[in-house]
Amino acid sequence: MSGAAAPLEIWWVKTVPLEKAPASGKPLWADVADGTLVGAIRVGAAWTDIRGYGMKPGVYTLRFALQPQNGDHLGVSPNREFLLVCPSTLDTTPDPLGYKGTVDLAKQTIRRSHPSALSLDPPAATAAPLSPVSTDLGLSGLVFSVPATASGQAAGALTFGLILKGSIQN
Repeated sequence: MSGAAAPLEIWWVKTVPLEKAPASGKPLWADVADGTLVGAIRVGAAWTDIRGYGMKPGVYTLRFALQPQNGDHLGVSPNREFLLVCPSTLDTTPDPLGYKGTVDLAKQTIRRSHPSALSLDPPAATAAPLSPVSTDLGLSGLVFSVPATASGQAAGALTFGLILKGSIQN
């Protein structure tokens, strides 16, 4: 994300399964279970995640997780919604892995005590898919939209910004 741009390819799941039907009629990340598989990313050259940690070229899965609400994460990011980046060779199930399982897997991407992550900013976007997004922190990315289902029925789409360039430090 920081430094030179790496070629990236992102594939989204056909639909993101919701843990529960959207209360507001429109799906939100709060309706998605921690550790839900939402896509995959191919990184074509050395690249860094949202924390500035280096990632090797390769294919990784993207799983949803909420940042914990504890003193360690206070003020780190304006949003709690992230996609954790997991090595595809170790991620062998489409089922949700829960918070701990997803964090443990995403730590293997950068081999640190913190998981590799990409920030959803904004977590609920109103701009058209593939529109550019930028933040007050100098981060930039694109808007994406992925269909969602609840109990096997169409439930709208999650439309969100995904930060692809820049890093935050705590």
